[in-house]
Amino acid sequence: MEKKILLSIILVIFSIGFISFFSRQSTDRDTVLLLPGLEEVLEEVNLISFQSAQPESLLTIKKEPTGWVVIEAGGYPADQNRLSGFFRDLSQLRVLERKTKKEQNHARLGVSDSLGPPARLLTIEPGDFTFIIGTNTGESSSFVRVKGNPQVYLTENIFDFEARPNSWIDPVIIDVDPEKVQRIDITSSKRPSLSVFREVDSAEFVLSEQPANSKLRYETILDGMARMLVNLRLVGVEKRTELVLKDATETRFLLKSGEELIIKTQRIDGQHFLRVASDEKKRDWLYEISESNFQDLNQEMEGLLLLEGENNQ
Repeated sequence: MEKKILLSIILVIFSIGFISFFSRQSTDRDTVLLLPGLEEVLEEVNLISFQSAQPESLLTIKKEPTGWVVIEAGGYPADQNRLSGFFRDLSQLRVLERKTKKEQNHARLGVSDSLGPPARLLTIEPGDFTFIIGTNTGESSSFVRVKGNPQVYLTENIFDFEARPNSWIDPVIIDVDPEKVQRIDITSSKRPSLSVFREVDSAEFVLSEQPANSKLRYETILDGMARMLVNLRLVGVEKRTELVLKDATETRFLLKSGEELIIKTQRIDGQHFLRVASDEKKRDWLYEISESNFQDLNQEMEGLLLLEGENNQ
């Protein structure tokens, strides 16, 4: 009986020790960071770059007095939310496991100094934060090596993204609350003008010069026009070139504050382009937008109305 009790006590002690040991190991592993000093100097960081041996592989994001910009996108503003999230993830990047120190294994793991595929060199300035991102072992981990150090680590995978300039620019051209829109005027040399406006002390939009023998396709169709500038996103962007929007449709938005936004759009060779003519900071940029956004900004009266005897289909 006493032997059974003693054995039980020994098993309990062993179990507690076993659990304690692995809990401590797990905790220690959780706190091993690849770049332990990065979080303290994030406010001082002014440049981050990605480079590989592939053609046109350089991506440089630089901190200017006006904010972060993507150099390879002509200095267009970077996506601040995405950049902040990446810095946060990078400063908390955990080492899952130490791997080889043998340089002859670096190429196989994608972390050689030659940056052969799939290696990417990530540099953060100022500070000594330069490392090579190698092969992904799956969705959750990657091989990584700090440049100048032969030690290869297996880390969490936060690098599953394209290092293309357009992937890191701010995708939102304009974002305006529909409730702030007072009037919309669409003019084009190719078709009659279209105007909608809110009457005094009314939340409802009215179509100017609506034919007497017609009705709106549905009650809220004009309200939808005020949502054209909600989270209006780009497909691509470049500094204005010789490509000029000579036959552009002009869409004017008069806001309740008195501010006026002037948008010019044109389809050229199957692509849809936009300029924000009223914005001093954005007027020098030529945006490519989706076909659906283009159609919204180029609405015609016929698309809003049903003639007498006509039904929705």
